[in-house]
Amino acid sequence: MINSLKKSESFLEIISKGQKFTESGITFYFLKKNDLNESKYGVSIKKITGNAVYRNKLKRQIKNLIRLNQEKIKSFDIVVINYQKRLKPIEYSELDYIFNKFFNNLSLV
Repeated sequence: MINSLKKSESFLEIISKGQKFTESGITFYFLKKNDLNESKYGVSIKKITGNAVYRNKLKRQIKNLIRLNQEKIKSFDIVVINYQKRLKPIEYSELDYIFNKFFNNLSLV
């Protein structure tokens, strides 16, 4: 089961103690936990990324990709952060490619 991170302390713990993976302006922080049944995720999108409509669409797409790949992230807490402003919005197919690369990296840990 995957739950979302609610408290800023949880975000900061994963960012400070976890490992980092960056691809195409999207940064993943992940921390392995001992509990095998529960994973948590958090999404933080900066305002510089775009207007509210685009940021919310990006968050929905990220949450969907996490939901579709939840069997690959058992016992991990993940924070996804988008720092880079783009000239054109990121396509879902590119986002899917980035996430698959991340999940492949996660399976090696």
